[in-house]
Amino acid sequence: MSAIEIVGASDSLSFRQRWSHYLVLIFGLVGFIIAVNLRDGALNATTLYINAQAGIRAEYPQNWLLDEEGDYIFRVRDLSQAGFNTTLQVATRPVSSITTTRNVLDALTLGRSQTLGYTVLSEEQYILPDESTGITMSYTFVVSDPNPFLQGVPIVVEGQDILTIKRGQAIIISFISDATTFDENLPILTRFMSTLEF
Repeated sequence: MSAIEIVGASDSLSFRQRWSHYLVLIFGLVGFIIAVNLRDGALNATTLYINAQAGIRAEYPQNWLLDEEGDYIFRVRDLSQAGFNTTLQVATRPVSSITTTRNVLDALTLGRSQTLGYTVLSEEQYILPDESTGITMSYTFVVSDPNPFLQGVPIVVEGQDILTIKRGQAIIISFISDATTFDENLPILTRFMSTLEF
C-alpha cells in the first residue's frame, strides 16, 4: 500500500512567472503609448501651403479641402463635420498709408452686418508669430441652408478674425466654426498661426 501526500498549492511565484507578469505590463504600456502617438499624429497631420505671389506660407490640417477660387488667397474647410464646416481663411485687402486696423475692422463689420444675427463679441490685441502686433475680433452669426428643400434649424456660428497691416495690405486670417464646437476646434487656429509666414 502506498501513501499519497496532498500538499497545498504554493502561493509564491517563480522567477520566470514574475518576470512574465512584468513584461506583459511593460508591453501593454508601450503599446498604449504607441497607439496614442499614432492617433495624435493622424489627427494633427498637416499639409504645407505656399503661395509665392502673395508671399504666404502655412500648414493647414491634412484632410481639409483647399479652395483658392474666391475673394481670398486661400480657404480650407473640414468637410467631415456635420452641420457647419470649420473654416480657416486668409484674405488680403489693399489699404492706404493712413488706414488703421480699426478702419478695416469697421469695414468688415459693416459688410457682415447684413448677415442674420451678426454680433461682435470682443476685440483684443494679438501678437503674431513674427512678434508684430495685430488685432483679433470675435463674433457670432446665424447660418441657415439656402436650399429650401434642405432647410432645417439655423446654426449659430462663432468666428475669430486676426488682422494686421503689412506692406500696404491688410491681412485677415479668419477662423469660423459651429458655436458648439468652437472652443474644441480653437487649437487648430493656434497651430495654424504658429506656422503662418507672410
